[in-house]
Amino acid sequence: GITDAADFIQDIREYDVPYHVRVAIDLDIRVGKWYTVEAKHGQIKCKCIEERVARPDPIVMAFDIETTKLPLKFPDAAIDQIMMISYMIDGQGFLITNREIVSEDIDDFDYTPKPEFEGPFVIFNEANEEKVLERFFGMIKDSRPTIMVTYNGDFFDWPFVEARASVHGIDMYREIGFRKNSDDVYQSTHCAHMDAFAWVNRDSYLPQGSRGLKAVTVAKLGYDPDELDPELMTPYAAERPQVLAEYSVSDAVATYYLYMKYVHPFIFSLCTIIPLGPDDVLRKGTGTLCEMLLMVQAFQKEIILPNKHVQPRESFWEGHLLESETYVGGHVESIEAGVFRSDIPCNFAVDPTAIDELINDLDAALKFSIEVEEKKNIEDVADYEEVKAQIVERLLNLKNTPNRNEKPSIYHLDVASMYPNIMTTNRLQPDSMIDESVCAACDFNRPGKTCDRRMPWAWRGEFLPAKRDEYNMIRHGLENEKFPARNPNGLARAFQDLSLDEQTGMVKKRLTDYSKKIYHKIHDARTIEREAIICQRENPFYVDTVKNFRDRRYDFKGKQKVWKNKTGDLEKAGAAALEIEEAKKMIVLFDSLQLAHKVILNSFYGYVMRKGSRWYSLEMAGVTCLTGARIIQMARQLVERIGRPLELDTDGIWCILPATFPENFAFTMKNGKKLTISYPCVMLNHLVHARFTNHQYETLSDPATYRYEKHSDNTIFFEVDGPYKAMILPTSKEEDKNLKKRYAVFNHDGSLAELKGFEVKRRGELKLIKIFQQQIFKFFLDGTTLEETYAAVAKVADKWLDVLHGKGQTLADEELIDLICENKSMTKTLEEYGAQKSTAITTAKRLAEFLGEQMVKDKGLNCKYVIACRPRNSPVTDRAIPVAIFSAEENVKAYYLRKWMKDDPGDMDPRTIIDWDYYLERLNSVVQKLVTIPAALQKVRNPVPRVPHPDWLDRRIRMKDDIFKQQKMTDLFQKKPLAERDPNISPALGGGGVDMEDFGSTPMSKLKPATAARIVQKQAGPQKRKADEEQTAPVNPYDALPKVMPSMKEDYVGWLQYQKKKWKIQKAARKRRRQLFGEKRVDATDAIGTFFRQQAEQVYSSDWQILQLRESETPGEVRAYVLIDRKVHQLKVLVPRQVFLNLKEEDLPDVDVEGVKAEKVVNYTLPNGHPSAHLFKLTISEQVYVQEAEKLAMLFEHSSVEGVYE
Repeated sequence: GITDAADFIQDIREYDVPYHVRVAIDLDIRVGKWYTVEAKHGQIKCKCIEERVARPDPIVMAFDIETTKLPLKFPDAAIDQIMMISYMIDGQGFLITNREIVSEDIDDFDYTPKPEFEGPFVIFNEANEEKVLERFFGMIKDSRPTIMVTYNGDFFDWPFVEARASVHGIDMYREIGFRKNSDDVYQSTHCAHMDAFAWVNRDSYLPQGSRGLKAVTVAKLGYDPDELDPELMTPYAAERPQVLAEYSVSDAVATYYLYMKYVHPFIFSLCTIIPLGPDDVLRKGTGTLCEMLLMVQAFQKEIILPNKHVQPRESFWEGHLLESETYVGGHVESIEAGVFRSDIPCNFAVDPTAIDELINDLDAALKFSIEVEEKKNIEDVADYEEVKAQIVERLLNLKNTPNRNEKPSIYHLDVASMYPNIMTTNRLQPDSMIDESVCAACDFNRPGKTCDRRMPWAWRGEFLPAKRDEYNMIRHGLENEKFPARNPNGLARAFQDLSLDEQTGMVKKRLTDYSKKIYHKIHDARTIEREAIICQRENPFYVDTVKNFRDRRYDFKGKQKVWKNKTGDLEKAGAAALEIEEAKKMIVLFDSLQLAHKVILNSFYGYVMRKGSRWYSLEMAGVTCLTGARIIQMARQLVERIGRPLELDTDGIWCILPATFPENFAFTMKNGKKLTISYPCVMLNHLVHARFTNHQYETLSDPATYRYEKHSDNTIFFEVDGPYKAMILPTSKEEDKNLKKRYAVFNHDGSLAELKGFEVKRRGELKLIKIFQQQIFKFFLDGTTLEETYAAVAKVADKWLDVLHGKGQTLADEELIDLICENKSMTKTLEEYGAQKSTAITTAKRLAEFLGEQMVKDKGLNCKYVIACRPRNSPVTDRAIPVAIFSAEENVKAYYLRKWMKDDPGDMDPRTIIDWDYYLERLNSVVQKLVTIPAALQKVRNPVPRVPHPDWLDRRIRMKDDIFKQQKMTDLFQKKPLAERDPNISPALGGGGVDMEDFGSTPMSKLKPATAARIVQKQAGPQKRKADEEQTAPVNPYDALPKVMPSMKEDYVGWLQYQKKKWKIQKAARKRRRQLFGEKRVDATDAIGTFFRQQAEQVYSSDWQILQLRESETPGEVRAYVLIDRKVHQLKVLVPRQVFLNLKEEDLPDVDVEGVKAEKVVNYTLPNGHPSAHLFKLTISEQVYVQEAEKLAMLFEHSSVEGVYE
């Protein structure tokens, strides 16, 4: 018969690579590079000109539009018009105005916010909107820009222009070639569209609340642009057209220079290595860009691309249906809270043993720093001993005075590109994550192999508590049910007729309901440490890609440092201001490039866990994360012995060290140059390389013979940032909890170095709180003591508390509402939220009531609201009032306020409507976290008395201040120093000098004489007298031993003599107990010893009736339930495993396995009549059988073994 060719296809790869990506990869063509193009006989060849690196100058056009709009509504292209279009082409500005809307002609003017951002504008006053669009499209056709730039143009500018052009019968695509694609992105075949907003979102590292054009302009371009309330734009077109024109062009100027300074060099740089066009490089996620780089490397290494990862519909763990499985992430911890300043002393408790360790390791650490980090020869250092002596002197000073109160140095010790460097150091890549079966089948699998690096990772699974048999029961039940048809009039469907996704969803839903009913919970979680095997000989294309990109970023960081030094030199030399400014611009440029590369570089780690990634590996991500966490925890353990850690990040540690701790030192080289080191970095890097170096790294040296060279590799290095002037860490209102990833750090010049996690960086937060935080931070630098600092901060807090307590009487209505309103965006349409409740949803519903339903049809609605004090006792979500209502007409305002508040609003003064208690509580909460609780934790009285402490903190302070306070029982005890402990005390009582068998037999000198007297009363007269003598002067055989047992490591001979004496005493005691088994031991006169002795006698002298034998969870262990003297006892019985080896020779193979007892046996009959001339019986405990599985496997598979029987 005829067979379909498709039947022979087992797998298909690379079918989903886009065509333009395929061409770019296969022909090695990249956007932004120069090529020599040759065409002969229809064959076109492109040869890259690698030596030409200068970038061409494309024609760049940036534009922005201003439109009319109805009050309180978003511009609607169906009814609103374009008032102005401002644009810049290669530094020349143009403005087109619509004279139907704008009341007068605008004259040419300049808008130059900073000397380097020139903005000369030529004005075109057009009669109407149609003429405006024609002029705009004509300018595009005349200038033929290579790049069009907008800010959020995909969402607003382009759709509005296209819609308005169609109203006038103009086809924008036919005119200028731009139209929307399937991803809602406007693009053209001949011109790139760069939406700078996409760059800000992905690569700028700006907080979510600071991504509008105005905020980005301040942060990146360094000037404050013109601002105009959207509600005033349409009125200004008629009343103040010149002001509106200046505002309009300010957006075009900001967009143009933001693109030219930041976006353009970054996209150009990436385009030269990523096989995508600039539009895609700008908009695709960092994971996709990583994948593109990997695809290029895979093609060059002749590796077929894997298909995209598809998550299995169902997966199980120990019979439980998994809801999700992941790995334990990085370790983040907030350790201390309060104000830490470099000019205010702190208490330190230095561990002298830590200083000893640092001194002992100093030579090795310095040698490592010079030779490994700096790649210099230690013999070339002229003053090594002098610098070393300086460091030792400082360390000894700390050791001599461990408890000290001195000024701190505030540092951030972080690992440079931690996750990428962990990956490159350990050769971590998805293809290298293998299991034992892959390793066993490998050609390189030889005894003693080192190419299998084993590393731990922490697996975490969330699963339903129902077991596998219950899952099967639920599934079988569903298979007997009928389910609704897809169409209303269709037939009911059987379970097997449902799609696989529907079947999985149905089983999970039923199993969830079942678990909720039976187990009273719907999911359980478990974290398990697992071991991963990383092949060190796998093709390293993934690791090489990460290395190349990392080195590219380091190159930009290096250039940034070069320009920093150049700037310093220019300032010292008194160079022209323009020259210095140009140098500073280069610093900003390279900082932007290295930050943008940081985003993608760090994505190589996250990419392996992304849904649909081609190279997917849960294990790899887990190993990377756990290794990073352990590096940071190791650093923390050292730092807390010499200083105080404040906050742990995923890749670094914020800490304070004593100011006298060794910091920066400079070695003088024999050639006269200086070599500067940072000692805090040196000590940590030496530790990291001692504990985290990969000594198994292998590199292919000869592809023909597959010969690999093994070497040690470690690129994980700490960097030091600082010292800083101050660090402020808030805390939680809950007891013994701190707030992670929330701190403010200041440079010595008073500027803010880093601000993380505060409300000032968040979208939608109360403006009152944002302003309060913006104002308060600089006051943390005031004062010379903690008390003075907190007093300065308290003044700011009191000022804003006065505003709320005074109900905003000193503010105008608009200022007050602006200060306390909240601003939240609806990510979905109102209809999609269904029955959910929130302040934003209530606001959206109320906006729809008085502005019309069209307001809430689309997602992205901006909800600005205040919280009203009525209806009383209603939840906050029901008391949200849209701010827009205060701008409505009086009768409309009164009607809706009465309806929403269910009460007469009175004079409709916002002050009588606002819930002041709610806003006071919000502000008090921030003051507590930032000021009062940290002050109390630093033993400073409450600086803002009208903001009370939480109850738990108040209770702590009262206990501390109470002069009649009652001590806790635990305060009466303390741990005895190790040197003072009696070596003869039994282990059960905390010592280590007596064997376990002597439990209860405390030395006689420790016992009460009266107890011994009761035992000897049964003896005859002479014996009684003898016992009485012993009672008055008891002889303890252990008194013959030395008081202190010698150390086995330091004095082995002395330790052995001590043990021999002790063994003789124990032997005599055992003999005595055997003779007097029925009586209480003379040296075991306490109740516990008697109890155990009697119990042992009863167990060993009675008959046992076995009731049940049951297998336990521990391998090799059986639980026996036995009736002894009318009582049921549960006993553990260890059952060894017996294995018979039939050998071809007399001697056992030369394989050493500890814990295995081997004996030769005869008269045994083997299955199937095999001869048993050389038969050995191996007796192995189950624990040894599991632990020594590899050695036993080698024994069983030995060539001399004829058969293995069990």
